[in-house]
Amino acid sequence: MTTTRAPAPAPAAAVDVRRHIRRMRVAAVGRVDPSSVYCVLLAIVMAAALFGQPLGVIVWPADAAGPSVPALVGAGLVLLAFLGVLRRLGPVVVTRADATWLLPAPVPRRTLLTPALLLTALSATVVGGLVGLAVAGRVAERPATSTVVVAGVAGGAAVGLLLALLAVHAQTRPRNGRVVDLAAGTVAAALVAVAVGEQLTGGYAPPRDVLPSASTMLVVVAAVAFPLALAAVAGVWWRLNSWPTHRIAEASASTGSYADALYAVEPSFLAAQSSRRYWRNRTGIRTSRLLRDRRVPPLTAQDLLQVRRNPGRLPWLVGTALAPAVVADGPVWLLIGVVLVGALAAASVTAEATHTDASNPAALRLLGLTFRQVYAQRLVVPTGVAALWGALALGTVQATGLLSGPWWALGLAAGPAAAVAALYRAKISASSVGNIFIDTPLGAFPSGLLLWLVNGLDVVAVLALPMVIALVTARAPEQLSWSSVLVQAALSVAGCLVLLLRRSSARTVGV
Repeated sequence: MTTTRAPAPAPAAAVDVRRHIRRMRVAAVGRVDPSSVYCVLLAIVMAAALFGQPLGVIVWPADAAGPSVPALVGAGLVLLAFLGVLRRLGPVVVTRADATWLLPAPVPRRTLLTPALLLTALSATVVGGLVGLAVAGRVAERPATSTVVVAGVAGGAAVGLLLALLAVHAQTRPRNGRVVDLAAGTVAAALVAVAVGEQLTGGYAPPRDVLPSASTMLVVVAAVAFPLALAAVAGVWWRLNSWPTHRIAEASASTGSYADALYAVEPSFLAAQSSRRYWRNRTGIRTSRLLRDRRVPPLTAQDLLQVRRNPGRLPWLVGTALAPAVVADGPVWLLIGVVLVGALAAASVTAEATHTDASNPAALRLLGLTFRQVYAQRLVVPTGVAALWGALALGTVQATGLLSGPWWALGLAAGPAAAVAALYRAKISASSVGNIFIDTPLGAFPSGLLLWLVNGLDVVAVLALPMVIALVTARAPEQLSWSSVLVQAALSVAGCLVLLLRRSSARTVGV
């Protein structure tokens, strides 16, 4: 009796796999509705008709003065923000259904991930091309030829592709991803510092007799960078088969959670999901002495550890602290908005711990702390960060010559006010603020999102009212008086006392 071996299963062809996946998706979600395509195209045409001419004047003015620092800094910040979005999204991801059924199946990894890679490359090309077109419109000599326009678009698309590939590389290597995040924050802070320095020195014009023309530089950059970017994309596509499965599954789960949060209109969950993803990928954490030091309260030690173990936020805080100096010569309301929002963002550096306390107070119940003790410990680190941010922000504006007096002290005095506002904001989510739906022509819209967006801003606007009044009335050559600083410090302390001395804060958590 002879044994017969079963033939080894041959892997499916890529064409058959794509056809099978396409049939499954059509059977699950149906084909594209022509009315949806019509609505999207109509919306694009209407947006182009309404905003095309004003945006065209901004992007492509009638005259250009050659290479300018603000244009290059703005382009760099937009591209770095796009890199940050790609880092949060993956960027190479598949749907959760594909990650469940097709990722562990004997399907060629390159066939499964090629659409996601192409979508990432396409989005990077579009964003980079628009940024390159804006830069060309600002720096190219007039009249600009079609070669210069194409070179600007191609150069921007190449830079966008290279940044997208950097995000793809960081996705497969989390340790390198942390380096990329820290480097991106440092570069962003450096770009804002360059813009502030350019404003302090009264502008900088590069020597025209030494440097080539802006049009020539655009053509050279495009000719060098675009083929390099295409070759890099081809290299990444060729190595898709070696991608680890768990990285793809993790990115798909995170992106699906982001989509669920957007669908449920719960933006606070986006920050929580991003925080969980960061700490889940954080390796090599050792127990700190802060947790064993009895002189440091436990919740304050936790906030200090979060700030120290997430250093990528610090360069962004420095960059945003320099932003008020960039808009200082603009409208007063813009400067006030940037200062208030920036101070609230700086004080929210430890908001994830406060939000966790409010949503799951089990750990606080085990510690046996009262709400007053919790609030007092949670206010220490945000107060310090917001005070330093305010001193740096208003001190930099003072260095431009638009303000005169002890503005750095006013920024320090407004730190506790921003910390109290950040604590109020972190305790509340969009779904818990309000469940009343607002009827709009596009459907019902939950009011909780609108209330969540302004949550905390009202508190910081009230507690920082002396600083707001000073920004309106005490412009140079008017001298800021120390009485304004004392009034701001008293109001900030009053806000902290109201939070800590309420009767409800004396009870123990969970009791």
